[in-house]
Amino acid sequence: MKWQEYQEAVALFYEQLEGIGKVKRNVFIRDKITGQNRQIDVLIEIEERGHELTIVVDAKFHSRPLDVKEIEEVLALSLAVKANKTVIVALNGWTKPAEIKAQHEACDLRILGLDEALELLVPNMWKMCPICGKDCIVLDQEGMTPFDNGLILWWLAGQCRECKTARVVCQDCGCKMYIEKRKSMICGCRHEWSPREDGIYVELNKVEPTF
Repeated sequence: MKWQEYQEAVALFYEQLEGIGKVKRNVFIRDKITGQNRQIDVLIEIEERGHELTIVVDAKFHSRPLDVKEIEEVLALSLAVKANKTVIVALNGWTKPAEIKAQHEACDLRILGLDEALELLVPNMWKMCPICGKDCIVLDQEGMTPFDNGLILWWLAGQCRECKTARVVCQDCGCKMYIEKRKSMICGCRHEWSPREDGIYVELNKVEPTF
């Protein structure tokens, strides 16, 4: 997953909450002092009983817990655009001093883990790569191969965007496989599967199925 995708997942999370107000993604608001445009990951606008409130939501796609400095930077951004509330959504949590700072400034901290973020983007179609653990496998490749006897082989597959490991699901025999780059595996139908740079390749069993 890339930081842009994590930011979108955070926006989707808030868009799915009922009664949260109007959610805007990747917006620019003028700094109240300098007049320069400031980028906001997610802005929530709420109108309640004639009052307009704004919430700045900042997505932090960091491999380590957030520290105090990062909390202060988001708080300064929120102040610069005159937001009424600040929320920070982090991938890997925060340190204790950062939590104390956020509590003192009434800044809400939330965790949105990688699996949750992936599920928000494409439900049931994303899998973290078990080989490299650096990116995800998107099950976005489908295949249909007809046989002469009228039967059809269906399959679903995808590849890790980092290491090209393949995830293959043979719909006929139900076999589910993770296959590393430059390797191959044979499913229960005796078809041979292998990942390549341009997609998943299948060498069909020469004997037609009789099921």
